Amino acid sequence: MTGLLFFAFFAFYLVGLSGTVPSYRDSGDLVASIHTLGIAHPPGYALYVLVGKLFVTLLPFGNIAYRVNVMSAFFAAAAVGILYAVISAVVSGNDLKRWAAFVVVVLFATSPAVITLARVAEMYTLSACLAAAILYYLLSDHPHGTSYAALLLGLGLSVHPTLIFLVPLFFISPARLCTRRTVFFFLLGLSIFLYLPIRASQHPLLNWGDPSSWRNFWRVVTRADYGGLKLHPAESVFSWTPESIVAQLKYFLVACKGEWGWGALVLGFTGVVGMLREPKTRRMGTALFVSWFFAGPGFFLLSNLPLEEATTPAILQPYLLLVSLLWAPFVMSGVEVVISWRPSRVFAPVLVIVALVGTRSWAWTSERNDFYAYDYARNLLRSLPLNAVLYDPDDPTLFSIEVLQVVEKRRPDVVPLSFFRTRWGYEQIKRRWPDLLPPIPISNGQELQHLLWSYSARRRPFFADLPQKLIQVPYLAEGLVYAAQTDPRADPGTPSRERAETLFDFYTQRGDLVTTHHADFFTRHLIAYYADAHCNLGLEYANAKEWTKAIDQYHQALAIDPQLTAAYNNWGIVAFERQDFAAAAGLFQQGLALDPKNEMLRKNAQLALQKMGKLL
Repeated sequence: MTGLLFFAFFAFYLVGLSGTVPSYRDSGDLVASIHTLGIAHPPGYALYVLVGKLFVTLLPFGNIAYRVNVMSAFFAAAAVGILYAVISAVVSGNDLKRWAAFVVVVLFATSPAVITLARVAEMYTLSACLAAAILYYLLSDHPHGTSYAALLLGLGLSVHPTLIFLVPLFFISPARLCTRRTVFFFLLGLSIFLYLPIRASQHPLLNWGDPSSWRNFWRVVTRADYGGLKLHPAESVFSWTPESIVAQLKYFLVACKGEWGWGALVLGFTGVVGMLREPKTRRMGTALFVSWFFAGPGFFLLSNLPLEEATTPAILQPYLLLVSLLWAPFVMSGVEVVISWRPSRVFAPVLVIVALVGTRSWAWTSERNDFYAYDYARNLLRSLPLNAVLYDPDDPTLFSIEVLQVVEKRRPDVVPLSFFRTRWGYEQIKRRWPDLLPPIPISNGQELQHLLWSYSARRRPFFADLPQKLIQVPYLAEGLVYAAQTDPRADPGTPSRERAETLFDFYTQRGDLVTTHHADFFTRHLIAYYADAHCNLGLEYANAKEWTKAIDQYHQALAIDPQLTAAYNNWGIVAFERQDFAAAAGLFQQGLALDPKNEMLRKNAQLALQKMGKLL
């Protein structure tokens, strides 16, 4: 059954697999790091990069990004197969219980988080596979199970640090916990981290944090320059109130319900009680529950992300893999409790099926047509002139361009100027693009940033992927990028706006480029760049009082992102300037309906309504 589950779900994940670099999170950086055997973003993901390089080398077909996606599907399917072996080791077997175990594993394998991460280039499925193997060795009677689990834990910490939450499971067999053999195997697995300083000392093309020194190594593995324990450097807040704790716990339960359904949640909590009541399973149940608590509600509380932000579900979803993996044995234990309950023994199988299957959502989507990140990066590079500098790009922009430059050797002349506020970022600029900086020592990030605009921007054309990153520097919209105007005497005028509009005709736009048609935050985020570009070009036309062209750009922006309130506001201002106050009020109110807290829209709507009153 284990092999059957592996092959069945490997095929299932392959059917909906993304064919190139996915839109998802940091996929582009991981693909490029595997291709170059480089140092990925913190904490470096040593084992993932090494296994990925081996996998893409042995797989003889497809582009590099696709092969890495296949690896995610492979390890997701392996985690499914191993999980069945885990559950089989936990329960006392008969045909009915084996079929129930099959159903529980299928629920795990088809949960939204598992399907999503099985189809994109991310480290989470390898982490889940190692976690499942650790569970198997610790919950089975294998004579060297604890030692093998310790080895896998040491290796797994380099794939994802959240596997530290599995440590309580080692107390299932305390007699075998601190033997020399177990410690040796753990340290042997942990030695995989040596890849980081060894490879960094060779100065690979991708060398995040340059962990060749002890200081830099520690900063990389602890994510010191990337938020530390925070899942998001800006949005995670280490400050709690009773209300926020309750809200986070409620959010966690709703997220788990989305993965399993209410029936599996109820059965899981029943299983927790059942395992804790039975002396034979009490130690195992306690260890499992402690690990689950730290990986689930405890981790959600620690992250303390703002629940109203659109980024929060997307950031937290990958961490549900480990939570679901640890929850599956409890669900199976709950099934055992129901089946063994004498008054309902006849109806127990029906109750279990209804509880597990009937309360669960079974909708999922395919990623086969996900070319959004790849096309966006291609289109953005098409917008840039020779030797251009892209100033402080967003992660999706930077990582997608990394794949094109590093893997496909496209536009090596373009400089993605990122992480220049860190010491290692400054060293990277000096090594790779020495012409950008003057031959003088630079002592801090503020001084470096000043020199970028006073010295570097006068030697190369500077662009940004979002205009607000240019702060006080004037800019002109040029398709998906914004050209910094460092010479105040320059006045490109109409030709620049016409060139910007013409660029859209040269862009490749495959797929459904409407943000509201996609549930995935990262896909919506990438598509929104196109809407923002049209909106910003419309603003330039409006400033030049070319009203018709401005309205056309706002219309195109809203066709891509119907929830872009800036387009409603800007279009309303055009209508107001043309003294069409009724149209202006309607546009402002449409934007206000999407964003009721937007005071600018509220004020503009009131002004338009006042003008209408005076006219009446």
